[in-house]
Amino acid sequence: MLLQIKVKVKINLLKDFAAKLMSGQLDRSLIISETYCEKNDPTVGISYWKVDDMEEFENKFSLWKHFYEIFEVKEVVTAKEAIISLFSQK
Repeated sequence: MLLQIKVKVKINLLKDFAAKLMSGQLDRSLIISETYCEKNDPTVGISYWKVDDMEEFENKFSLWKHFYEIFEVKEVVTAKEAIISLFSQK
């Protein structure tokens, strides 16, 4: 299962967040992409995670939540899977 994670970082926790990331205290093993941030609002970022199920995601993401004002989680598919799905609907 592929998940798109869009977050808004709590700016007052940015130093602590960066320190935990740099020291490896936050598990990045499920993240399959670079995190990209919005140019006009660098507190907003998007990354992609590959998980077996939502329970696995929740277990890994629980430590990250503390650093976010808001977060959105959406299941996504590859472009190939989307095309197959679209053609099978006809």
